[in-house]
Amino acid sequence: MTLLKVCGVTNNRDAVMISKYADYIGVIIHSSIPTPRLVSKDVARDIIRSVKGIKTVGVVEGLGITEAIKLASDLGFDVLQYHGDPELNGEAIDLLNRLGIRLAPVLTYVGDESIIEKAAKLASSDYVEYVLIDAPKVGFNRYEYGLKLPLNVIRRASSLPKVGIAGGINPSNVVVVMSYRPYLIDVSSGVERGPGVKDEELVRRVAEVVRHGS
Repeated sequence: MTLLKVCGVTNNRDAVMISKYADYIGVIIHSSIPTPRLVSKDVARDIIRSVKGIKTVGVVEGLGITEAIKLASDLGFDVLQYHGDPELNGEAIDLLNRLGIRLAPVLTYVGDESIIEKAAKLASSDYVEYVLIDAPKVGFNRYEYGLKLPLNVIRRASSLPKVGIAGGINPSNVVVVMSYRPYLIDVSSGVERGPGVKDEELVRRVAEVVRHGS
């Protein structure tokens, strides 16, 4: 069964709503790339406290891996989704295990399909919750159905365990992505009525396709 993650959550109301539909809720807690979805530490803690029955994911870009692990753990997240160099040293792996936090490395697709082999290798690690293949946050391309990844990359990634797909997924094209049955689908702006504000109807429509395939 495909898992659903809704990312870029900025407030408790949306978090509680999303917990009815998704398996993971993503909160951006550090980013060197400007985004209206970045929240403060206090807001992140409030969001975590507001939800039950869903795994919380702290999303970090622009920090070293050790600092990112400590930040996500200190705030109380279950998973660190890390946008950066996915090559981990022994110290970082030991820190993950000691703090009891799982890692979700993000691989950015920039036209090189060797990313599939990298994702498979990372996903085989015991400390990895999932690997996410995503498009660049700026300067991305649009492919079939408005997606930010080509269908061939989605097809190949979907054959791998613990590898998820992100990039331009919304209610109008999620059925295309789901036709490949990926391990996980990650949505953010595609289920918003404004930057950082989720729309329950859009979330519900995506969730229905993920759960039922139509």
